[in-house]
Amino acid sequence: MQTNDPFDATVTQISFVVRRAPNRSWAIRNLVNRHFHIMAFAASGRAQYQCGDRHFEVDKGHLLFFPKGTPHSGRSDPATPWSFYSTTFELLFANPHSEETLLGLPTCSMPVNTAELQALFSELERLWVGREGGFLLRCRSIILHLLHTHLRACCSSDSGVPHSGKLGSIVALLQANSARTFSIEELAERVDLSPSRFRVLFKQYTGHSVVRYQNWLRINKAKDLLRSGEYSVADAAREVGFADVYYFSRLFKKLTGTNPSYCRNR
Repeated sequence: MQTNDPFDATVTQISFVVRRAPNRSWAIRNLVNRHFHIMAFAASGRAQYQCGDRHFEVDKGHLLFFPKGTPHSGRSDPATPWSFYSTTFELLFANPHSEETLLGLPTCSMPVNTAELQALFSELERLWVGREGGFLLRCRSIILHLLHTHLRACCSSDSGVPHSGKLGSIVALLQANSARTFSIEELAERVDLSPSRFRVLFKQYTGHSVVRYQNWLRINKAKDLLRSGEYSVADAAREVGFADVYYFSRLFKKLTGTNPSYCRNR
């Protein structure tokens, strides 16, 4: 299983953060920002946009992401002009693959928790205007949070896996309880699916079987424990739920390509 995140970047520079009030005459035509990426959030109202050959409507709660150099046009709906936040920023990508995947995300998403987005953009604007000590640390973290929210909304909407909400809750449960082993029957019962149906959908949703996914979580946690220098191989194995340290070591090498003792010395 891959351990490198294909969506890895940090915010290095922020150009501006603004909130625009409803304006029936607001419009942009073939706007291109060649230096910064743009993110915008529709706080209210409606707008029409064009990006390349694609025309789409933006409603309250939509999140927009335009990589730098992307030409786009937009205008407020005269009947219900939109109010929106926008910010521009630069990203430093971990590798070319991360750059390709992040900049290839869809332009527009509709995240589930729009109230949280509104609060984040409001805080971002307040911090940017106030410029108190440490404001850049928090502003960068908020923008990364917003970008992650856009990423999750795009990926979940494109997955097409039935019961994705239920499966997401199971993944969160496994992540929060990585040292515990859950049976397929127990997990399927939690989301009111048959074991056979759950097994198929979980594989579609995560790309891995239930057993392999749980083992991957446990090995990842063990890797961090070993790297801390505070745990022996046996201690780390017990901490993540393996009674047999030899089985743990074999599984660790199978999933990571290295022995746990090597990881402890890094």
